[in-house]
Amino acid sequence: MKKAVDAWVIDQRAAGLDVSHGPVSARGFPFFLRVRIDAPDIAMPGAWRWRAETLFLDALPYDLNKLIISPGGEQLLSAEGFGEWRGAATDLRASIANDKTRGWVFALTVGDAAGRRESDGAAYRLTSLVMDLAPAPDDPTALTLNLAANGLEISAGGETYGMAQLQTVLSLSASDMLETPTPAASWREADGALTITHFFADIEATKIALSGAIQLDQALYPQGALKTELQSPAGLANLLGKTGALSQAEASAMAAGLTLMAITSGGKITAPIELKDGAAQIAGVKIADLPKLE
Repeated sequence: MKKAVDAWVIDQRAAGLDVSHGPVSARGFPFFLRVRIDAPDIAMPGAWRWRAETLFLDALPYDLNKLIISPGGEQLLSAEGFGEWRGAATDLRASIANDKTRGWVFALTVGDAAGRRESDGAAYRLTSLVMDLAPAPDDPTALTLNLAANGLEISAGGETYGMAQLQTVLSLSASDMLETPTPAASWREADGALTITHFFADIEATKIALSGAIQLDQALYPQGALKTELQSPAGLANLLGKTGALSQAEASAMAAGLTLMAITSGGKITAPIELKDGAAQIAGVKIADLPKLE
């Protein structure tokens, strides 16, 4: 395992990354295999950089098909356009495993995480997150994502955003097209689709459930119709206004229109969200401008 770490470092440097670390030690045989890497520091010059106090790599001698990766202590992550964030988590584990039916599975577990951006005091807290990502059993170019998160709070620019719960099951077809020089156009030509099998969020006191499929139109804007159930829509309107997805006037109009609609329909709106011509609407009320994808 120590030799594999050395080989990985050589490969990443050859690929253009800056990689450095402190001492590398191994222990645990024969019950489990653990490599400890002190002061790992990995960066793509001009794009991002990640540093941590320690990094642990764990495997079981009787099952070498799975590798568990666990950073320890405080971590620093900086990325172009996002600044430098300093944070830590009580539980942070990622794993990559071989799978007989899907080829591979990536999993991530996060518990009691918090971080802060020093430049402006922006901060986040997350109670828990569990996710796994893998190819579909019948199509290696289709990726499936299962994710559940609880207790996310973000404060930035004098505003606070809260999400009590998020659950989603997604699949992305034609994912190999995203590696081409023109990913959006290539994905559209391959009839790529983002299929939302299940989505539920309790965010800013609004409860929203979605299902359906999203593709791209000829101008490379998202298009589709999503089956939707919406409760207490004013919180969602407030969030879209705070994030700038809608102007304050548009957010106020959305809150008023959807709240009236919810009252007249017994507290819940059941209508499709339509993605068309660069905008998202529900029952004729605009809820967001959509980005053009490249």
